[in-house]
Amino acid sequence: MNKLKTSLLILMLLASISASAGYAPDSVQIALKKMYPTAVGIAWSQDKAYYVADFMMNGFDTKVWFNSDAEWVMKQTDWETLDEVPAAVFNAFAASQFSDGVVQNVVWVQFPKWQPIVAIQVGKPNVQIKYQILFTPKGEVLRQQNITYAYNTLGASTFL
Repeated sequence: MNKLKTSLLILMLLASISASAGYAPDSVQIALKKMYPTAVGIAWSQDKAYYVADFMMNGFDTKVWFNSDAEWVMKQTDWETLDEVPAAVFNAFAASQFSDGVVQNVVWVQFPKWQPIVAIQVGKPNVQIKYQILFTPKGEVLRQQNITYAYNTLGASTFL
């Protein structure tokens, strides 16, 4: 009977370890705290070779990517709507072929060495098709693509 209890206890411990929240090395966690000292409630995950910190900042869901050397590679701020976008992006979107679509998400993407990008995800009314349009802050279209069947269209590996 003791062997059965011990086995169950070990099995439960192993299950709880594998089901625990994501992990990031100490160096990556320290780098995040240096950049965002007030960040709390951080959930860690991995996106291929990158460590991703997910937390709330200024009322917006924020994700920050680091490589294995604890170097910052990308930050996403989930604005959700067009309310926060630069006026040039709003005007460019309003003049685009997608302006009659339903805006499903808006993300502000920042990089250490590149200009920021505004990613707008839009669906067409009455069809199950989704598009993603990437804008510069000046309203220039960098890329537009059908992402209906795509997964993780804004991960660090998309841009690096």
